[in-house]
Order: sequence, then structure tokens, then C-alpha cells
Amino acid sequence: MRKTFYSELQNLIAEDSRVVALLGDIGVFSFKDSMEKFPDRVMNFGIMEQAMIGAACGLAKGGFIPFVHSIAPFVTERCYEQLKLNLGYENVNAFVVSVGNSYDYAGLGCTHHCPNDLRIVSSIPNFKTFCAGNPSDLKKIIKRYLNASGPKYIRLSEFSNNFDSIPKEKLPRVLENGNLCVIIGNGFKDFGKLFAANINCNFLYTYDVSEFQSEILATNLKQYNNKKITVIEPCYDSGILTKIALSIPNCEIHSIAIPKNFIESYGTKQEIDYSLGLDDDSIIKKLINIYGNTN
Repeated sequence: MRKTFYSELQNLIAEDSRVVALLGDIGVFSFKDSMEKFPDRVMNFGIMEQAMIGAACGLAKGGFIPFVHSIAPFVTERCYEQLKLNLGYENVNAFVVSVGNSYDYAGLGCTHHCPNDLRIVSSIPNFKTFCAGNPSDLKKIIKRYLNASGPKYIRLSEFSNNFDSIPKEKLPRVLENGNLCVIIGNGFKDFGKLFAANINCNFLYTYDVSEFQSEILATNLKQYNNKKITVIEPCYDSGILTKIALSIPNCEIHSIAIPKNFIESYGTKQEIDYSLGLDDDSIIKKLINIYGNTN
């Protein structure tokens, strides 16, 4: 996803004189050519993430469309006040695009983990938040919201799902029941494996977080008396679970998400996923325990 973002952003910079890239000492080498061609619109702020958010506000007020980019904990947790006041309160058209979620940089420890970014940014008024699961999601978000008012936060990961490559004939048929599994972004990776498990529920995939329409979901499920809803998300709690609970009464809700604990073990992301029961195979087993399957 990060390579796609760099390519998309550099194309936008070349095509649209309003677009500006503010880098938090990441991706700088990839932007080398753009820095030479557009030195006034591609800037590396180093580790001054808070100043970078302030600069983005000023640029947006001046008619530019800034894209701020850095590692998740440094551009969200460290910059919360600046996000709230400079972008949220001012309600400017700016993008904050993070990378490294939630523990992609597992070998660097807790300083580089950030499983709560969606929750804290979504709590700021006016922010639209997204959890892209693959390069196709990212392109759609940027295209749809480039000229939209208000600040946007896009969470990227080094690990993509394959949802956009599943052919229509391989999608599971719609079941006439109140069982639903909502999958957010890259909370699940191999959708071919998931659909082949014949789990007795319907699936809803989304990259929208702040824009998730739980009211529409409630209307579609209203006819069913027995409802089971499971939310799979690659973070602590994006806020979607709460939206569903408030919009859909009398339903059984399950959460498959990163626990609210410091992850002190090192290794690869895949190893931590497995230890937390968040690898694809473990998630499938959990879903079968909740819904059974149609075999």
C-alpha cells in the first residue's frame, strides 16, 4: 500500500499544483525526483511531526491540499492536540496518511506500535477516518475525497488483503439470516480462504470508519429476530462496534480485535498475529465457533 500511496501522491503533485507532500522523515528517498522537480511542494520535516501538522493547516488555509505522512504513533498519538486544533477545529481539507499500523514494525517494540489510532482520530470532530485494506481501497479514498471539505485520516499497513482480487463468482451467496461479519480494512488478509470455509454468515467488507453507515445496516437486518454480528478490525476499537451496538438493538455482538494491552514480545507481525489469535486461520476458527458453517 505504501508504494501505491507514493506513486499516487507523486502523480497528484505533478498534475495538481495545489497538492503538497509533508514527510515525517519517511519515504524521503522515494520522493527524491519530486523533491527536485517541486522543491516548494515536497518537504521533509524530519521528526517535527507537530510542526508538520501546523504547517499543513497553514497550507490548507492558503488553498493547498497537504498530505502529511509519517509513522502512526508519531503522527497521531504525539500530535493529538495539533490534529484536534489545527486540522479538526479549523476544518481544513488536509490528509494525514500513516503507515506502520498496528504493529507492522513489530521488531521495534511498543514505541512504534499504534493500535488505537483510528479511535483517537475518529474522536476529533470533522475528521473522516479510513482503514485501507489494499491499494485499491487507497486509490478510491483519495479520488473520492481529494476535494472534499474537512480533514481526512487514512491508515495504511505494510500488509494488504486480497479482497479486490476475488472474482465475483467466488463471492459467497447471500444467506437469509441475521448472521453478519463486518471486516474492516486488513483485519483479514486471504478472503479466498475465508469464503471457502463456508461459514454460516454474511460478510460486509469496509474501509470506512467514521463514514460507516450503521443505520443502513440496521434497516437491512430489521427483519431478523436472531442477530449475531461480529466485527473484525486490525486495531483496539475503531468505534464501529459502538455504532452497531447503538443502532441495532437486541443483537449478539462479538469483537475480534487487538487486545488493549502493551505488546511486549518482539518478532514479526505474523508471529504477533498468531500469538494474539489474529492470524487468518485462528479468525476462521473463531467465526465457525460463533456461527457454525454450511457444510
